Amino acid sequence: MDLKERLESCKKCQNRKFSDTGIICSLTEKKPDFINKCNDFVIDPKQAQKILAKAQYSENYEDTDGGIGGKSIWGVIAVIFIVIKIIWRFMRD
Repeated sequence: MDLKERLESCKKCQNRKFSDTGIICSLTEKKPDFINKCNDFVIDPKQAQKILAKAQYSENYEDTDGGIGGKSIWGVIAVIFIVIKIIWRFMRD
């Protein structure tokens, strides 16, 4: 388990604490260093629910937007404006 995976677990733990270096354990005052499972893990139900809801929203949004949602819509809008600008430029000449 790498640091990123351990931090994902820590995000849902009541023992998490934030410092200038990011998430640390409030019990050890260090970044997580467990191998497979933290023996001091205590789930924070509210935070776990928030993370789950955010993940489900992301899945649903990506599945239902048909590829024209989120950041990609700005690309489409930019292309439309470029085409309009080109047409306008030729109309002026």
